[in-house]
Amino acid sequence: TPCNVEIADNDRSRAKGLMHRKQLAVGAGMLFVYSRPQRLSFWMKDTVIPLDIAFIDSSWTIVDIVRLIPLDEASIRSSVSCVAALEVPAGWFIKNGISVGNTVRIDTT
Repeated sequence: TPCNVEIADNDRSRAKGLMHRKQLAVGAGMLFVYSRPQRLSFWMKDTVIPLDIAFIDSSWTIVDIVRLIPLDEASIRSSVSCVAALEVPAGWFIKNGISVGNTVRIDTT
């Protein structure tokens, strides 16, 4: 199931994420990419769009999917070391039959 994502692959873009946006297009999201596996931690400070996040390990397998609550400042942490996280509109993973254990494929075309 394709999802058109923006890439956040440096400290500045990862820190900003989807903050201060009023909407996110259907089928759009943001992929946060890290140079080494690590336990990832996210929050929803200044983010008003309801989102789901998938934490992705070094084999590009989804290891956790979590519903994120708008404006919640509690940290949501991956259960294991990951190299990426994918934020999409809330409910997108369920609507598209995507679950823990699925593999993420990146198509750069």
